[in-house]
Amino acid sequence: MTDQVSIAQGDSITKMKKMQPPSSGGRPAEQRLLLVLMVLICAGTVLIDVMAPPFTTFTVLVAYAVVFSILKVYAREHQSVDRSATREREFEFTQPMVSIVIPAHNEELLLATTIKSALQLDYPDFELLVVDDRSTDQTAAVLRSMKAIGDPRFRYITRASEHRPGKAASINEALTHTSGKLIAIFDADTQISPDFLTRAVTYFANPLVGAVQGKKALVNGDRNLITRCQKNEYFMDHHFQRTRDTIRSAVELRGNGMMLRRTALDELGGLNENTIAEDLDLCTRMHIAGWDVRFAEDAKIAEEGPETLSVLFKQRIRWTEGCITRYLENAARIFSNKKLALRTKLDAALFILEFLGPFWLLVENTVLLIRLLSGNWVPQPLLVAAPAMTILCLYFIYASLTGIWKEENGNFPKTIRGTILVYCYLSLLFVPIAFLLMFKFLTRNERDLSWYKAPRYGAAFK
Repeated sequence: MTDQVSIAQGDSITKMKKMQPPSSGGRPAEQRLLLVLMVLICAGTVLIDVMAPPFTTFTVLVAYAVVFSILKVYAREHQSVDRSATREREFEFTQPMVSIVIPAHNEELLLATTIKSALQLDYPDFELLVVDDRSTDQTAAVLRSMKAIGDPRFRYITRASEHRPGKAASINEALTHTSGKLIAIFDADTQISPDFLTRAVTYFANPLVGAVQGKKALVNGDRNLITRCQKNEYFMDHHFQRTRDTIRSAVELRGNGMMLRRTALDELGGLNENTIAEDLDLCTRMHIAGWDVRFAEDAKIAEEGPETLSVLFKQRIRWTEGCITRYLENAARIFSNKKLALRTKLDAALFILEFLGPFWLLVENTVLLIRLLSGNWVPQPLLVAAPAMTILCLYFIYASLTGIWKEENGNFPKTIRGTILVYCYLSLLFVPIAFLLMFKFLTRNERDLSWYKAPRYGAAFK
């Protein structure tokens, strides 16, 4: 089939470049930067307290409000010029070949349902490849039974034991067995909307787009209190993604339901096999390289969420670790890149601030406590971390309200309940995760790159 709009250049299968990992062997690079940031926070807080400049909490709050207003005006101006200029092209009709890749490791429970969901897509030109990464359960039997159906679009491969394990390695290997100009990645517990490809592909009519992330929901979002918290968290994330997409900021890839331009992957050397969050690492490297990443709100998928607190905590630790690692690891390239937009740099800076916020608050309160115990108490002590974190919390509350209101079709009671749930849930979850990860970063000698996935519950069958 001939593309009506050029989606990619060169051969349909491009030889993968040898991956040059940002760091390998020895202590991880992010450990050094984290130490520097912690020292700067401690020294800065003490220095500010000793010098006692004529600032107050109110002054800091006003400064934040002014900066925020300026950024909002800039965002509106940028949206009107940049996004409008490409909007017509994004809706041009294109139907390039798409290769769907589903990496699988011990996925016997839901894999067949996911394969059937993929084969029911209404897109006219795609192939489906499942990569079995040395599963030890009945995944191989499930794949054989699905192959017996006889759909020529479906194939599977089993990775050899001598190959490097992991999701990123599985996807990189799949690229050498597929021929699509676009690559769609789905997890093995995914229910895919039949028009997913049809809607997501249109964004690639813009030649600057290197990747597109679809909109995720939870199959088991109403299963219990823990899954309801996650469901509303996803609604909040939709607001963040929509906002980033509107102003062409740092839209993030979420691993499941993402589409990638093959030439962009080839240029970057494929997925990074030396990170635990290959999706977040990839979108950051794409932004640095000048590729645009879009959020396709109309391309929908549903996945399972953890149903127990222990599994949720373990999953979120890994997600947060991957997110902060890619920023710390690429910090020099992000902030020194003159071509990278200010809004993208701010995204990185704000997440680093968010991660270090609990530690910053601890340092600030420790300084105030020392002053109180030494008898050098000031009635209105200087506070910087507290208002900064307050503003950040208010922003998350606003994002929750906006995101849940939209997803719940303006249902006010559900919006209020969902926002309260998200705020309490994230507050109780994130603070211990931040301190635990800081300790882990400072004490570990190497990263754990083994396969990890939350247990499957079979929600798609219920």
